[in-house]
Amino acid sequence: MVRKVAVTLPEELYDLIERARAIEHRSRSEVAQEALRTHFGEPVYRPTDRERRQLLEALEADASDASTRLDWETVRRQLHARE
Repeated sequence: MVRKVAVTLPEELYDLIERARAIEHRSRSEVAQEALRTHFGEPVYRPTDRERRQLLEALEADASDASTRLDWETVRRQLHARE
């Protein structure tokens, strides 16, 4: 079951969520869920340095052509398939 929750955030926290979702191609909900899981000690996916480097390289290369962008889940699956 999924429940919706409205949360009021100070501007600096909202900005952190927006930056994280832009870099990681994730939704606000995914970023907030991960933050809550981390806070409460539940294991969360953490990209390796290599995965982060590959993601940043792909974002830089892709910045000029939006038609080649992939969602985060697709990128993560492709990275794991290479291991």
